[in-house]
Amino acid sequence: MGIPVRTRSGTVVGRLTDLLVETDTGRVAFLLVRSRGFIPGLMDQDLRVAWTQVVSLSEQEAIVADNAVPSGATRFIAGLVGKKHIA
Repeated sequence: MGIPVRTRSGTVVGRLTDLLVETDTGRVAFLLVRSRGFIPGLMDQDLRVAWTQVVSLSEQEAIVADNAVPSGATRFIAGLVGKKHIA
């Protein structure tokens, strides 16, 4: 956990914090992503991204579809710290 998550177009969403698994099937249902506010700990957001919106997942990063993150959240994140860096 802790790998960066970005959209296919390159907008950094945050960092992977956990996976939600369906207990009856054992399949991953959602990625839990923590996006950071301008001041860490203040204005952080926890986002849930459906597995069907995951484009790729590796040990280095997760790529999700551009529409996987609500447009307001993406604008909020991009407006605070720029489209390429949240830390």
